[in-house]
Amino acid sequence: MRHAGSFLQTSSLLLAAVSTTWAQSTDSVSWPIETFRSTEIAAPVLNVTKHGKTEPGYLFFSPMMGSHEKGNPAIYSDDGQLVWQGPMVNTSAYQPQMLDGEPVLAYWNGADIKGFGFGQITILNSSYQVIHEVTLQSTDEHPFVTVLDPQTYPSYIDIHESQFTDDGTILVTAVNVTQMDLSSLGGPSDAWVQDALFYEIDIKTNEVLFRWSTVEHVSQMPLSYSELPIDGKGGSKTEPYEYPHLNSVAKYGDSYLVSSRYMCTIFMVDKNGDVNWRLHGQKGGDFSLMTEASFCFQHDARIDEHTDDAIVLHMHNNENSDVTTPTTLTTGLTLRLDMKTKRVSVVGKVWDAADPVYAESQGSFQALDNDHILLQHGAVPKLEEYDENGALVMRARFGPDNDIQSYRGYRFPWVGRPKTQPAVAACPEKGKTAVYVSWNGATDVQSWKVLAGSESDQLRTVKTSVRNGFETRIAVEEAKMVMVQAVGGVGDGTKSQMVSVGDGC
Repeated sequence: MRHAGSFLQTSSLLLAAVSTTWAQSTDSVSWPIETFRSTEIAAPVLNVTKHGKTEPGYLFFSPMMGSHEKGNPAIYSDDGQLVWQGPMVNTSAYQPQMLDGEPVLAYWNGADIKGFGFGQITILNSSYQVIHEVTLQSTDEHPFVTVLDPQTYPSYIDIHESQFTDDGTILVTAVNVTQMDLSSLGGPSDAWVQDALFYEIDIKTNEVLFRWSTVEHVSQMPLSYSELPIDGKGGSKTEPYEYPHLNSVAKYGDSYLVSSRYMCTIFMVDKNGDVNWRLHGQKGGDFSLMTEASFCFQHDARIDEHTDDAIVLHMHNNENSDVTTPTTLTTGLTLRLDMKTKRVSVVGKVWDAADPVYAESQGSFQALDNDHILLQHGAVPKLEEYDENGALVMRARFGPDNDIQSYRGYRFPWVGRPKTQPAVAACPEKGKTAVYVSWNGATDVQSWKVLAGSESDQLRTVKTSVRNGFETRIAVEEAKMVMVQAVGGVGDGTKSQMVSVGDGC
């Protein structure tokens, strides 16, 4: 377990010397986009700098241009190479997970409105094929009302969560516009609020197994906890006050750990829907909060250890939002909650002192093996990995601040088994033929075998070259027709289509 005092001092000294060459990015800087000859895929360059040993696994995040533009769920390798790019959709809550003992990818996609949305969770297998689509319907018992009412949607899952449980269920969030008394905050007594809910849904049947609404539990989650200025909101259905903006849910036993962004609160809901305890990052809630343990506008709260006496949890502590001036350092924060004394203390806090982040939204904290930590900073397009001593071992950027973002980011082992064929292009270059080959999503191809010839029925193996990144360039003697075959890995022997040299060059 990390000790906050010595760790913070060591972290600052180690990180102060790290180069920040690529970190000095602004809105006016164009980030390089990588394009290829063999495919129309284009992806932002992931610039990786390592300062130590990282944990194994690929990097999973979904680069999105601007505030609410479409993006692609993607996989990158540690050397910055693209591995897989998924479809361009309104996407969020993208993460690799396990289902029935097999690795899968899950991501939200749907109608994205500023800060929330209405959509479904799409689940892909390791061959990148859709195997499940989790939806949430509006019902007579629990109807959904939106800011765009009377517009309706086929599914009402919000953008913020897609967490699987070990029971084959998924935890998701949702929002619903309803009326509520906001006079205690200086608003109208018949105001409109955007209630935040979470659900547990069976992945294979879409059956709702648990539903929880914040408005229905206002006595346990009081409006006085909100850190969001009312600022004239709540006077109409189209401009509701956002109470309380839930952004993560995780299940532990029969209880649910929930994070509320605008209430700066992490709380535990039991199987009966009762709130067992509340940790407010500014006011303490049910706990006595040390100053250094404070937090606000946090994301991705998860539990590391849970006993009867204490809970250790971590979060991406934004400390900034769209209603504050972004001048407070964003950190990865780990806290210990003493359940007997109700005191909260800091276990660890990580940040990149050489390139500090001030994230206004989104972000994630992933606890890796060997006490490593992976942070992804949401609105700031940056990933960081820290070792067991809190030293930065990797910094990776995929865009300039406020221009490219990703809701969360993860490191995860993965073997891609694409059902597609490798993509190939062949171009005449200086008396030779340059062959370009890629295979979107393949992870373990060792080399590429080039078959070439003057006629389609006269192809022969002319060269085998080691795979080199997402797209490999292989120079061979002049040819008219080319085909490429994968060597090694789960796709060993898979061939591309035959192409004519010069087509599309």
